[in-house]
Amino acid sequence: MRVLFLTALLVRLASVFVVQTSYVPDETWQCTEVLKIFGVDSAALVILFPRIFQALLCFAGDVLLYRLVVKLYGHSQATYTLIMQLSSWYLFYVTPRPLVNNIETLLITATLNLWPTRYNDKVTYSAIILAALSVAIRPTLVLFWVFLGVHYLIKCPEKRLSSIIKAFVIGVPTLILTIFLDSHMYGKLTVVFWNFLKFNLTGSAIYGAHPWHWYLTQGVPAILGTHAIFIGLAFVKHRDYPRQFMGVVIATVVFFSLIAHKEFRFVQHLMPIFMIWAGLGLHWLSRHTERSTLYTIIMFNSLVNVVVAFYIGFFHQRGTISVVHDLASLVKPGDKVVFLTPCHATPFHSHIHTEDVDLRFLDCSPDLTGLETYIHEEKLFYQDPHRWWKEYSSGRRIRRQSSEFVVAFETNLPRLHQVLKESGYEVNKRYFFAHLLVDDKLTSHLLLYKRTF
Repeated sequence: MRVLFLTALLVRLASVFVVQTSYVPDETWQCTEVLKIFGVDSAALVILFPRIFQALLCFAGDVLLYRLVVKLYGHSQATYTLIMQLSSWYLFYVTPRPLVNNIETLLITATLNLWPTRYNDKVTYSAIILAALSVAIRPTLVLFWVFLGVHYLIKCPEKRLSSIIKAFVIGVPTLILTIFLDSHMYGKLTVVFWNFLKFNLTGSAIYGAHPWHWYLTQGVPAILGTHAIFIGLAFVKHRDYPRQFMGVVIATVVFFSLIAHKEFRFVQHLMPIFMIWAGLGLHWLSRHTERSTLYTIIMFNSLVNVVVAFYIGFFHQRGTISVVHDLASLVKPGDKVVFLTPCHATPFHSHIHTEDVDLRFLDCSPDLTGLETYIHEEKLFYQDPHRWWKEYSSGRRIRRQSSEFVVAFETNLPRLHQVLKESGYEVNKRYFFAHLLVDDKLTSHLLLYKRTF
């Protein structure tokens, strides 16, 4: 067991240095950029520390998942579950990223360790506290715990009253406390829980809309990868999989399918359940195949996931990270940097710590004015890049002997690139971004221009 846990720790820490690509804007704009705003001005503290911290949190999740499966089935099943967990390309890919989804997944795994595994067990205050904390962090997780809670109450009618009382004793003060803190910070009565649910159900399409079946046909299959084979095997051959988890998985996928904007990480908190099922499938194989065949299957599955994790984590969408790393050493006080990319596509002040550098990106703030004709700056830019640049360049002020850097994707803005070159901007460096593109605003390469005035 110690060897297995040490392997898990090494895998999680390795991801900190292997994963060098961008995933979603939230990993910088809701974490490291906030640290910079609060005055933390060390590149190591702002960039590296959150990644190491996240890796340690994910390692804690590995240990808790192992203990959960020991509690449910036994040590053998727990070992195979942890093998599945550590060989998942997606979990390796997200491990070092400072995203709240990693904390959600950890809290769910921790709470399930405390959740009644037999229907004659009681729901503890500790379990309810952790469940309430996870909902306070991510309100949409309320569905997960309501479903498991109702399932428990149906199966244990003699414990309904005591369990409901405990839920109210913890849930109501938690809700009041979050409303108080949010209202204090916003300066007016604010129920973030309600606003969060309302926006995700009715307004999330501004960040991109996906078909209702996306999680079924793309989202879940993609994050599971080859592990889906072992899950299917568990359903067919292993009759003792936790059936109450099947219901909460279905309910969660159905609920999130109703939301227009969909992302892989929105269902990441289901990964512990998926890994348990995959581990049960692998455990069944261990009982019905030769040891050499089992090892071959494990090695092949791990190799496939390692290849995918390395490509996605080290190459895919790396350019937007590499360019700001280079800018951090290129810029000097008085310089300007303009990011003509989809807004929040790159890190910002968290990676560029030089004082007195003017950083500019295309704003895409949602409409807070109620104007029907509202169009954010990013959309205006892509409607007519040449006109936007003409208006911007006519009003800017740059000190003598200072430089202006412009970051833009390569081939989707031909007129803009022509104007930049005619205006004296030279390509400083060309960065690979991705082979597979998910947006027509993105191209395979990114250009960094420079002009000295």
